[in-house]
Amino acid sequence: MKKKFRIVVLLFASLMLVGTMMSCSDDDNDKDIETTITVSNLPKKAQTFISDYYATANILSVKKELDHGVVLYDVDFTNGQEIVFNADGDWIEVDAPDGQPIPSGIIPTAIEDYLNTNYQDYGVNDITRTGGGYEVELVSGVDMFFDADGNFIRFDN
Repeated sequence: MKKKFRIVVLLFASLMLVGTMMSCSDDDNDKDIETTITVSNLPKKAQTFISDYYATANILSVKKELDHGVVLYDVDFTNGQEIVFNADGDWIEVDAPDGQPIPSGIIPTAIEDYLNTNYQDYGVNDITRTGGGYEVELVSGVDMFFDADGNFIRFDN
């Protein structure tokens, strides 16, 4: 009797383990795919952006990423700077190593005007487009949020 009980318990435990493993498996639609590409495979808008603002920088790598159905292009430079573009070639994020500024001219004019008025020699270390506007990190480490029109909203606490 004890032997039958053990077999039933082991069988039940095995079925539970298999069911758990199947429910934890990755869904093929949710996989992230990353492919190394060349600059010439970037959207034209992204290529123009790079030639306008990073003409003298050396490119370390260019990757095309498929993240939950969203196409992104990640460009890394040997100087530590990085740009993320969307499928249309619009920049999503421009980032420099800590303490270094991104090239001038990238920041929307309204944000640049606000920073020039309120922060002398500010230097922007990172700018990211968000759903509602922009997140800006200054070289000093101060994080700020601006709306889509470039109006200051708040500091990040």
